[in-house]
Amino acid sequence: MAAALALALFIVPSSQYLSFDNYLQIITAFTGAAVFLWLYFRHGRGTGLLFAAGALALWGIADVAWYTAVLLGAGNITFPSLIDMGFVAAILLLSSAYNRIYPRKQVRGLILLAVLLLMLVVPLAILATGGITRQALMILLYFFACGLLIITGLNHSLPDHPMALAGTLLFALAFMVYPIRETFFAGNPYLSIIGAFVAAGFSLIVLGILTSATCVSQPEPAQAEPPLDP
Repeated sequence: MAAALALALFIVPSSQYLSFDNYLQIITAFTGAAVFLWLYFRHGRGTGLLFAAGALALWGIADVAWYTAVLLGAGNITFPSLIDMGFVAAILLLSSAYNRIYPRKQVRGLILLAVLLLMLVVPLAILATGGITRQALMILLYFFACGLLIITGLNHSLPDHPMALAGTLLFALAFMVYPIRETFFAGNPYLSIIGAFVAAGFSLIVLGILTSATCVSQPEPAQAEPPLDP
């Protein structure tokens, strides 16, 4: 579906594409939240699933708020807005979910710090060249939240779950491109492809967590009782 959405960018008029794009992202987010709630009540795998459900639901609510404001005639919402804080909060909440869902994996702190600093190069360069503005600070906040999501995943066995790892990277990439687009390339229709990244990212994250949670929750086979002495 995400691949079809990306291809549709070059066929469907931009206004119709954005509507379809947002609908798909919202449906994917709320469906993922429902799956996590089902996993929690069906398998009882801990509060991490509730955090994950809350993250996707919060992201969906923020996107609904943005789209509703546009439909009600608010026009294009300027970047940044309160809705952006909802997106950032959802990313941080998903990071907290990883901390509870996946077992901790001993990764060198210097490696994690290097990954985070590498991800902050772009926003810090924007701050250094363009000065301190609301847009630059929000870009920094988005990059920091995405960096924290990635290093939390790396430090909690996420590489052992390829689908969840791929989804996390796609999702993080989308929300590093998003603030850059809103600040510098707002008129570029082709950067709307990040919507496909968000939908694919959510889907892969849900599938990865679904696979790991259901596998872990399978009961161990019963051990055969040793024969009794005659």
